[in-house]
Amino acid sequence: MGGRIFNGEKPLTPQFLAIDSFDYSAERKEVVFSAKRSTNFDVGLVSIDGSDIHWIPEDPADEVAVQWAPRGHKVSFIVHNSSADIVRTVHVPTSAQLVVAFPYARVRDLRWDMAAERYAVVVSSPDASERIESVKYDGDAKRVDTPPSVRLDVNLEPLADGVVLRPNTMRYGEKLPLVVRIDAHPLEWNDLNAAIVRAGRVALAIAGKAPDAAFWRAVRDVQWIDAAKPIVIGASGNEPNVTYIAPSESIAPDRYARRGGTLLVAPGRVQSFAAGFVSQQLKGIPPPNGRR
Repeated sequence: MGGRIFNGEKPLTPQFLAIDSFDYSAERKEVVFSAKRSTNFDVGLVSIDGSDIHWIPEDPADEVAVQWAPRGHKVSFIVHNSSADIVRTVHVPTSAQLVVAFPYARVRDLRWDMAAERYAVVVSSPDASERIESVKYDGDAKRVDTPPSVRLDVNLEPLADGVVLRPNTMRYGEKLPLVVRIDAHPLEWNDLNAAIVRAGRVALAIAGKAPDAAFWRAVRDVQWIDAAKPIVIGASGNEPNVTYIAPSESIAPDRYARRGGTLLVAPGRVQSFAAGFVSQQLKGIPPPNGRR
């Protein structure tokens, strides 16, 4: 289903593949909106009286969650990049832009204060659960207003198209066993991250898709990762010496099945099974045959 913006019965925009969000300024009599024109969401402005659409210079990533600031003729929106979410503020009359980045984090919501000088965001990241941070729109005076309930003592680094978590302190010559977790939203918090990191000293890579040849090459280039017997959670594959934990509708909730290098688990049990399996492997304890 597509989307289109109307003023009453009068269409203000053509039909788009989708509309993510929009907001109306009574002061400027303009609508700011986020629309999917082809492969990603872009931000545009249109008068409620009808006019040509003025597109804000686009980013190759999705630009979503548009809104007008309470005053000052500013609009804000969130840009979802692969390594960080960015909040972009545009002063519409001058087209001046300011950017605040949240590295290795996903911004879920944004709210302005009434003075339009500061905004708060709901944000999470692979190393910390959801919290509220606030910042001046120019990027100064960032602070945590509501701390996360869980924060892991890890360091985050880029790896291929994802991110890898490792202990903050490394021993000389140490090589960490590798666990890979597949997640469509790799920069968001997941409780399984805590379960894996707390099970032992491990390199936890989080990727948006199943590992390919480029991913394994990147892994082998990291000196502190032991890629001899990785565990991949959430996908199947045929890479030698890799144990895959994948969902299967044919498996009962209290069982698992081994198919070559893949352990098949009921879809709703993948995370709980993976947490126990990784813990056992790090301790050198194999799981019982065919049962949790």
